[in-house]
Amino acid sequence: MIEVCPRRNILIAFIDWHFHGAPKGIIRAWRAFLFFNLRYFSVGELLKTLFSPWHKMTDSYGRGFDPQRFVTVFLGNMISRVMGALVRVVFIVIGLVFEFFILIIGLAVLLFWILLPVWLVLGLFAGAGLLM
Repeated sequence: MIEVCPRRNILIAFIDWHFHGAPKGIIRAWRAFLFFNLRYFSVGELLKTLFSPWHKMTDSYGRGFDPQRFVTVFLGNMISRVMGALVRVVFIVIGLVFEFFILIIGLAVLLFWILLPVWLVLGLFAGAGLLM
C-alpha cells in the first residue's frame, strides 16, 4: 500500500508548521499588503509625474511674442504645476504613512504568532498556580 502521508510525530509536525510554514504564509500576505498599498496610492506613478501640471491644465503661448501674454501663461502654468506637486506630495505622504502602519502591524502579527506557544505555556503555568 502506498503511504500518502509520511509518518511523523504530530508534535514535530506542529512545530514545523507553526515556526516554518505559517510564518512563510504570514510574510507572503504581509508583502502582498505592502505592494497593494504602494499600488493603491500610486506612489511610483506620482513620483514620476511629481511636477506635471494639475489635470494637464496648461495654456499655450500662442504665436509671436507678447510679453504680457507670456508672463500670464507662464505664471498660470507654474501655478498648475505647483498645485499638481502639492496634491501629489500629499497623496505620497499618506501612502507612505499607511505603508509604515502596515509594516508595524505586520511585524506585530508575526511576533505575536511566533511567541504564541510561549504565552500559552506561561498561561497554563499561571492558571495552575492560581489553582494551588
